[in-house]
Amino acid sequence: VYCRVRPLGVEDEECCIEVISNTTIQLHAPDGLKANRNGEFKETQYSFQKVLGIKTSQMELFQDIAKPLVDDLIHSKNGLLFTYGVTGSGKTFTMTGSPGQGGLLPRSLDMIFNSIGPYQAKRFVLKTDDKNGMEVQNQVDALLERQKRENQPTTVPKTPSRQRLDPEFADMINPEEACRVDEVDEDSSYSVFVSYIEIYNNYIYDLLEEAPYDPIKPK
Repeated sequence: VYCRVRPLGVEDEECCIEVISNTTIQLHAPDGLKANRNGEFKETQYSFQKVLGIKTSQMELFQDIAKPLVDDLIHSKNGLLFTYGVTGSGKTFTMTGSPGQGGLLPRSLDMIFNSIGPYQAKRFVLKTDDKNGMEVQNQVDALLERQKRENQPTTVPKTPSRQRLDPEFADMINPEEACRVDEVDEDSSYSVFVSYIEIYNNYIYDLLEEAPYDPIKPK
């Protein structure tokens, strides 16, 4: 578990976090809270694998946290990366970033595709079974599946313009900051599957799922 400390956003914000070391922070009660509780408060320290201070750049953050995970992923190990914090703590900036300051997500995707580019399997050679498993198809069946999908009408996206490359996303990473995994297994092939999950009314929806067009059901 890593901790990233966000710099103050406005002048009237009170700093309540002190970085003690590169692994420890200490929480101080704000002055207003001290007054309300007659000065009775408890300062608490928390330890992490690493504490990243306010001067940590997006590139340094990626090098410390995400790059080792992507490297392990390409070499057949599992990886999980997520952010957790209160509203306004900087989760979106850390994960997504801004033009010229790409976050962990665009940098990780960039590293993955830079590494596996020549070794990507043809579409539908690996096929999900919708149960967190994979089915391996031969080249002929994969070709037939691709042709079938290409000829199958799908629902029209509400915002078709979003299918085009987002210029802000394209500018997230400077070309000189691109990286790749060394010593990729040339005898392996790779497929990438992306899901965008939304939980609504106790149902789970994949917002990227290609749903077949059905004129009877409402869109």
